[in-house]
Amino acid sequence: GRACRRRGLIMTGESTEATGTDAAVVALTDLVRWMIGELVDDASQADISADRRGNHIAVRLELPEQSLGQVIGRGGRIARSLRTALMVAGSRHDVRVSLDIEGREALDTDA
Repeated sequence: GRACRRRGLIMTGESTEATGTDAAVVALTDLVRWMIGELVDDASQADISADRRGNHIAVRLELPEQSLGQVIGRGGRIARSLRTALMVAGSRHDVRVSLDIEGREALDTDA
């Protein structure tokens, strides 16, 4: 479900918790969610959060270590493409966008 607050958007697994009715933040995090879903085997393990400060939106993508290669790509090409797509999408909302991609331990779903 979506719960409104002033800034940012936090998306974990399949659920979406909006922390703002900011159309730009929602659109950009939805775009990241879609792109990651096309790249990795289990997109439900991806955590996406965004924080807006003025005309800048910082998007943070946290993935299991084993999925990083699928998102970063050889020589960082895929990550660069993701950032370019976000930059273009952000320009449609008159905001600057940054994307941080971080790895973490995989969530244990076998237990």
